[in-house]
Amino acid sequence: MAGPQTVWGIDVGKSALKALKLRIAADKTIDAVAAEYVEHAKIMTQPDADRDALWSAALEKFLSDNDISGDKIVISVPGQQTLSRFSKLPPLEQKKKIPDIVRYEADQQIPFDMDEVVWDYQTFQAPESPDIEVGIFAIKRELIRDHLQHFAPFDLEPLAVQTSPLAVYNMLHFDGLLGDGHLVVIDIGTDNTDLLVATEHSLWTRTIQVGGNNFTEALVKAFKLSFSKAETLKRTAATSKYARQIFQAMRPVFVDLVQELQRSIGFYTATHRDAELSKVVGIGSAFQLPGLQKYLQQNLQLPVEWLDKFKKIKMPETDGGSPGSFATAYGLAVQGLQQAEVTSTLLPPEIAKQVVWRKKRAFFAAAAACLLLAAGVIWFRKYSDANVLEQSASSASFRFNDEAGAQQFIETAAQQNLPPRRFAQEALAAAQAFQSEYNQLTSQGGEDQRKTEQIARLLENRAMWLKILYAIHKALPAQPAPLADATDGAEYVAALKKAGDAANRAQRPEMWIDSFKAVYTDKVDDETIPDEWETMRNVEQIKNDGGQPRPGFIITMRCRTPNADSGLFVKRTFINNLMNTGRQEKAGFYVDKVGLVSAKAGDESGQRSSGRTPPGGRGNYGGWDRDRSGPQPTPPPSQDTSKDPLTGEDISRDWEFLVTMDIVLQDLPEKPEQQGT
Repeated sequence: MAGPQTVWGIDVGKSALKALKLRIAADKTIDAVAAEYVEHAKIMTQPDADRDALWSAALEKFLSDNDISGDKIVISVPGQQTLSRFSKLPPLEQKKKIPDIVRYEADQQIPFDMDEVVWDYQTFQAPESPDIEVGIFAIKRELIRDHLQHFAPFDLEPLAVQTSPLAVYNMLHFDGLLGDGHLVVIDIGTDNTDLLVATEHSLWTRTIQVGGNNFTEALVKAFKLSFSKAETLKRTAATSKYARQIFQAMRPVFVDLVQELQRSIGFYTATHRDAELSKVVGIGSAFQLPGLQKYLQQNLQLPVEWLDKFKKIKMPETDGGSPGSFATAYGLAVQGLQQAEVTSTLLPPEIAKQVVWRKKRAFFAAAAACLLLAAGVIWFRKYSDANVLEQSASSASFRFNDEAGAQQFIETAAQQNLPPRRFAQEALAAAQAFQSEYNQLTSQGGEDQRKTEQIARLLENRAMWLKILYAIHKALPAQPAPLADATDGAEYVAALKKAGDAANRAQRPEMWIDSFKAVYTDKVDDETIPDEWETMRNVEQIKNDGGQPRPGFIITMRCRTPNADSGLFVKRTFINNLMNTGRQEKAGFYVDKVGLVSAKAGDESGQRSSGRTPPGGRGNYGGWDRDRSGPQPTPPPSQDTSKDPLTGEDISRDWEFLVTMDIVLQDLPEKPEQQGT
């Protein structure tokens, strides 16, 4: 009779390894039989930390303390390394069509070539609802292979690989922590914070780029400490006599974290209008920072609890770590026992097949041994003779130490009258020697060639920049006379007063570019403007008929205008002009996609109202625009929030906005096929 099933959930974080072993007995009860918490000697993100050595030391310590032979393992990958997308499927009569529809959705949602990623999906559906929501989860192949390489030297072959937020959801679902409302879960890690909004039949997750290290780095800057000393100071802040100064230094990070959480939760409630948030549950060791729980409760206006125990299992004794620190490991082990709500896995299919094959190899070997034993009487002599022949043939070493020896064999082989078998083996050895020499010669100079090509690429398209900048300059709103005739700031101010427009700042056709950033990419078509942006759908995009990746620049400009029409003014002037100046025949480039997002001007007191804030962008302008997805901080004010640098006027009521565009480094097609609005 088979013994009880046992599974280890292993979560290797930046600060510690957490592992939990669950067992499902014959009566279907599940117990936690072992737990291990191995804290790294250093946090992996410290400047002087050897990440690979810390991985190996943690796994060695774990394996020395635990016998895992015969146990299955499930491992996690960090949420920030994966991509999660959620969307509702159209009404379906037959659920067998779901895989085909999801495949199409994945092609649209994953911003990489599908051969470059490992992906899987999970469907969510409430029993009383016909709506089906699908979650698509992906990770780049190079990232998951690097992750699995840490386990390979220890012969640890995972049954599945799950992203940390989904493992936490499996823990919540299995442990009965999900109720009728929408539960908000905040998992504060070392580098990032995973935010989940979960119910019994739905899940939404997002990764926020604020974690425990941000608090430590704030102390490093404030008190001029080393990273390790600042980390110790953070952990002992509650009992330190300098607690007030410590919390004051960390306060900006508290503010950033709350703003990001508010922005993400606000996005979720805006897209799920029937959602009723019940409470916030915090997990992870960083959540124990003194004052953090109270601060979150005051700003999120929701009850905030710290997960310090589980309902369905009793945690074994460990040398460190709170029960909430094992939330991910708990969910991983639940999935390994086939008791999880989410069953997707990011284990590469080819590796999964290898694992299955190796587990079955013992059975194949036993069957082959039985077959060989049964036929031994008949085939023994033939097998023995073949074995002797093989041994005699392989007793000589057919290898040439260099290309000269192989060349000599080729020139003299015809006169040696060698037996056919030996001739073939020596000819193969000669071919291998020639191949080795060829590989060595072709590899020489490879690094120099790569550097030369890289330097040459720096000079490409340099002349094109003059044309691009000229096109952008020509697209700026035209100034009426006599303002257009001014040659310097003094003349402009004088002309402004003479024209009588000095008091009508909100009516001026002015637009200023405060900052400008351009990034080159070989695949400009892979760059998408998020749906949350006020994208210029009326701008006709030029279809890529060739199918080949188009090179180009991603240009992001942070701008300002005093004109009261704000974005409408920018569209009517700058954007429309850009479609003329940026799409000239035989110019060597053309403008493809354009996006626009604006922040509202200030009120009478000079304070900026909330208005429309940009949810995403490109580049990095003080946190306004980072990536093209995910929530973003409130846009910062202009460099001088009080005075116009040219006229000295109050600019607190000006509008700020971002314009982002894709420049394709090709001639404008003669007859482009264009997409409508």
